[in-house]
Amino acid sequence: MRQFTRLREDLQRHPNDAGRAVALAMAYIDYGRSTGDARFLGRAMAVIAPYMIQAAPPIPVLLVHATIQQSRHMFQASRNELMQVLKRDPGNAQAWLTLATVAMVQGDDETANDACVHLANASSDFMGIVCTASLRSLTGHPEQAYALISMVEDPGPKAPPAVRAWVEGLLAEAAARMGKPVVADAHFRNALQWTPGDNFLLADYGEFLLDQGRAQEAINLVSGDTQSDTSFLVLVTAETALGLSRAKGDVAEMNARFKSMEQRGDHVFMREQSSYTLHILHDPNVALELARQDWQVQRSPKDVRVYLEAAIASQDPSAATPVLDFIARTHLYDVTLNPLVAQVQLAQATSGKAALTRRNP
Repeated sequence: MRQFTRLREDLQRHPNDAGRAVALAMAYIDYGRSTGDARFLGRAMAVIAPYMIQAAPPIPVLLVHATIQQSRHMFQASRNELMQVLKRDPGNAQAWLTLATVAMVQGDDETANDACVHLANASSDFMGIVCTASLRSLTGHPEQAYALISMVEDPGPKAPPAVRAWVEGLLAEAAARMGKPVVADAHFRNALQWTPGDNFLLADYGEFLLDQGRAQEAINLVSGDTQSDTSFLVLVTAETALGLSRAKGDVAEMNARFKSMEQRGDHVFMREQSSYTLHILHDPNVALELARQDWQVQRSPKDVRVYLEAAIASQDPSAATPVLDFIARTHLYDVTLNPLVAQVQLAQATSGKAALTRRNP
């Protein structure tokens, strides 16, 4: 809060300084990301609004705006603005990194690979390696990804804690994708040592603990972060799994939160809502429709998983055909997804044989 006050006062003294506006906006974005409080994205947007009405907004301002669009899952708008930045400044490493990140979330591996190559050329540090490794993890090579990221596990004494936590988090994801939960757990714990209150990290680790059948540990992890919708969802899921008496009240609160998001037109957590609807509310048909809508926006491994789970639970394996096509194209490998893929493929084959038998008795 002191940093916000200092940056706001600095901007008030220099109201026409775009650099100071960007500094305050980025502070809001970072805080909003770490706490899961979307209101700070709106504050960041308000700070740079006077510059965005210019015919050619300053590049740092446009980059901040694209970052906000990314955080709000308005990916195409973010990509359009990033391309504007790169047209004016082809060597902008942050723009290439953000474009690669957005492309990976959308399952656009060709654009992501191109952005990673440009990032490696534009940046003198390890970011190009990490970018390439992240893409390899999503395209069937988690072992290579883990090895590459391990090369920069110690990014140097000047690296901010958030960067160190980010690298450890990527190692945790790659290890989990390979089916090495003990290794993944160690990396999650290392990441939390650098950024103990990071919202995204707490939610990711909490979901990992749930997958490992460690619901009570998940509760202990996120119980102090319940203002975040993602952490609260982990809490509700863990309480339900353990059959705790307070789960009923927290389910009602989670329902209210999702309803509030819908009223605001906020669709950032559509994947989470699909999973919640499937596993907590036990409504597979609605969950499948939410998964379909989410698939139009993003296609990360977690989006793949909820789509497959919903298709199986709704007994509509053919609905998962777009997901199977995506996996075949990207060669995505994940030990949590592979059994689901096999189950859907078997169900589709069985359904096809049954249909053939009915046509040819």
